[in-house]
Amino acid sequence: MPVVYIVHSGGVHQSGLFTMKPTFSRNALCCALLFCSNTINAQTIAHTPQDEPNELETITVVSSKIATPLREIATSVTVISKEDIEARANTSLSEIMRHEVSVGVSNSGGIGKNTTLRIRGEDGFRTKVFMDGIELSDPTAPQATPIFDDILSNFVERIEILRGPQGLMYGADAGGVVSITTEQASLGLHGSAKAELGSDSTQLINGELGFANDTGHIYLAASDFSTDGFNAQTSDTSNEKDGYENTTIHLNAGLNLSQDLQLNFVLRDVTSDNDYDGCYDNITYALINQCRTEGENQTARLSVHYQQKEMGHTLGLAKTDIERDFFSNEQFSYGSKGEITKVDYTGFYDLKRHKLIWGADNESQKITSSKLEREQTGVYVEYQTSLQDSLYFTAGMRYDDNDTFGTHTSYRVSAAYLIPLAKQNTLKFKSTYGTGFRAPSLYEQDYNNGDYAYGDAAGLQLKEETSKGFDFGLEFNNPNQHASLVFFKQTIADEIYFDNIAYQGYLQNASSSESQGAELEFSQDLTKQLRLRANYTYNETHTTDEQPRLRRPKQQANIGLQQSWLAQSLQTNLFVNHVRELFDIGGQPLDNYSVVSVSANYQLNQALKFNVKIDNLLDREYQEVAGYNTSGLAVYIGIQASL
Repeated sequence: MPVVYIVHSGGVHQSGLFTMKPTFSRNALCCALLFCSNTINAQTIAHTPQDEPNELETITVVSSKIATPLREIATSVTVISKEDIEARANTSLSEIMRHEVSVGVSNSGGIGKNTTLRIRGEDGFRTKVFMDGIELSDPTAPQATPIFDDILSNFVERIEILRGPQGLMYGADAGGVVSITTEQASLGLHGSAKAELGSDSTQLINGELGFANDTGHIYLAASDFSTDGFNAQTSDTSNEKDGYENTTIHLNAGLNLSQDLQLNFVLRDVTSDNDYDGCYDNITYALINQCRTEGENQTARLSVHYQQKEMGHTLGLAKTDIERDFFSNEQFSYGSKGEITKVDYTGFYDLKRHKLIWGADNESQKITSSKLEREQTGVYVEYQTSLQDSLYFTAGMRYDDNDTFGTHTSYRVSAAYLIPLAKQNTLKFKSTYGTGFRAPSLYEQDYNNGDYAYGDAAGLQLKEETSKGFDFGLEFNNPNQHASLVFFKQTIADEIYFDNIAYQGYLQNASSSESQGAELEFSQDLTKQLRLRANYTYNETHTTDEQPRLRRPKQQANIGLQQSWLAQSLQTNLFVNHVRELFDIGGQPLDNYSVVSVSANYQLNQALKFNVKIDNLLDREYQEVAGYNTSGLAVYIGIQASL
């Protein structure tokens, strides 16, 4: 049965129906997977890494929800492969992504702590994140933010990043889209187990098992991560460590009902326990540093996909349940519960040079602990055409109806023009324009209506934000080299923000906030064994009063060198991340910094693989968020056994 790439961001459409409380021990499941993956005697298909395909021939689905060669799209898309993920060797998914152009990460004190990922300088809550078709979002957060704090890189096969307000199919509020695809079961039985130890008493154990045949597939994975961490806040003079624990279970299964009809199911459960600094004592209300959160996030999706010849349809139902409890001095302070229910449909009709994509979605958000809820329904359509296999054009429209803020229409148009050159060289010119809107979140409006808001924010009825984004650029490609230069400008009108100076509540800018700049990417195979990757982002951001926007670096650059040795059984990697001109609350400047990391992977044989990673090799002291520490030099070693 061929794989069908249609429905959702990131690859094969995945699924889920409802969330359920697991009745088994997570630690027991991790141990069982480790035991099974090392003891089952079965013949498997060995995976042999292939040469990285030409960038223009890479397939992406994040732009329009259907499989499209990267050469044909005008939107700005980055694809991170499994080989890239293994080379970077970061446990946190946001750390994997910070090496990419126009991606900024702000972390408040280590893994598991508050983490914001910004694309082209836009706030993290304007980024949509999907894993196997499931949207990863916390409805109880102030702006229903993607939960990067608890997303680990285990079992991730591929990441696609769509930059700018071009997420027409994902919602008008998408200022960028991240599509994550987990590992898929291959034919036969396969599995692996991994153990890793490192600095700050860090431990990681994970295991996976998969099986597939002509009838269907099933993939089950579990991981258990813990670390003592380090002191999160600089103001905590006790220097006590703030640890973090994460247990993740992921199930991905599919059934081929016929040659044209597939049923898919995805279930994901994450439990976390996080220590942090800066909460209030339940009795004295004094600011203390003995703070902790316990969280559980369950997401599931069930979908059915039908495709025959040039037409396809997908219908999905997804549910997210999230619960968090907060403790001060180990005494319960408060809790939050929320849920998201989403029904979505996507269809397409492909006539080679003409494609039509259409769909609809209905999303219901609830903060059950506060009895707040909202519903929004959207429909969209996009037309794609090509001329002479060199000119590609798309035009799309989305219509949303929010039960509180009414209707809104957003648009996207794009064009790409390819010029074939000698010796397999290709030059591409491209440009896009998109619009969007974001309704105030349930939390934002409820806060202003509550007892804690005062001054200008007290009772202020917020209205929706509107956005628009434009970019244009060019790309040069050949089988061994890729270079691109893109200029962009994005504007947010009526931006909603929290008053971080007087703490009145949520206010609204009278005019516009902007991000504009340029992205430069370059990669080349210097030799058959040595590859260079580099990118640079210049992003000038400002608010209504011409002040730089919070925690958006004006300049950032990344360099990566990958060297293969011993007939490609040994791979060494060097990474440099440089950030300049970063500002925090009140315009406080943060120091420029450069962080150097190295890693190595050694494939001893088909069954055993070893890895080592050194973060912050030069032991630099720096801050991404004012008042919060970052990790010093840290060393991690691991071993992986495969069937």
